[in-house]
Amino acid sequence: MKRIRHFFNALQTNWSDDPAARGAAKMTAGAVLVAEGVFGLGRRAMRGRRGRSGKRGKGGLIGGLIGLVVGVGVMIVGFGMAPSSYPDERSTTGEIVSVETSRNDEGETRFRAVYGFEVDGQSYQFPSRMRTNIRPSQGDTVAIAYSASDPEQARRTDGWGNRVHWAFIGGGLLVLLSSLFSLAISIALIVLGIMLFRSGRADRKAAGETGGFFSDLMSLARRASSGEIDVEQTAVGQPGAAQGSV
Repeated sequence: MKRIRHFFNALQTNWSDDPAARGAAKMTAGAVLVAEGVFGLGRRAMRGRRGRSGKRGKGGLIGGLIGLVVGVGVMIVGFGMAPSSYPDERSTTGEIVSVETSRNDEGETRFRAVYGFEVDGQSYQFPSRMRTNIRPSQGDTVAIAYSASDPEQARRTDGWGNRVHWAFIGGGLLVLLSSLFSLAISIALIVLGIMLFRSGRADRKAAGETGGFFSDLMSLARRASSGEIDVEQTAVGQPGAAQGSV
């Protein structure tokens, strides 16, 4: 993963003996890490002016926060789709007694099974909650759960249609965990970037150069994000002795 590699490249850098050059290199690398941590860097930024793509990279603090919201939202949908149990639930075996046919807005044929079962000699029927493009086989047996006090309240308990909510819950959880991991990386990049930038400013100050902290940081971060700075030529993009010997 490029962002992790950039983090460790910055840690492994051997900085120049010249305080002015060292300070400039640290400030540039720090600004790149901050920009990558907050926004993510696109292909153009990674390749510098030679890049032909202006697309922004995925990730960053903003992308991670959006991922958290999406992940939680998908999980809530999944939990909302989960069937509820009846207080006096009973189980029995039923069958597909008929199949309803309809067409959607695109003119495609859709099918919905109608289930039937018996309780104390009384027959009950209810339709499936889902429509599919595959015709169910009439007469197939199915597992049914129903309310003992009101058998008209019933649901099917087997089949993939009754487990689809787990796909939403699992997918949302996966997005949530990956977003948390991305946020952790983003925060680490931002913290290291600010530390490098502060150290670089101190080096430049020792060399007699001055500048505003936030103005310099934002200026360099914008240049890194837009591709004006070739990231691969900075301490972030090159491991080891990329910025001269100590």
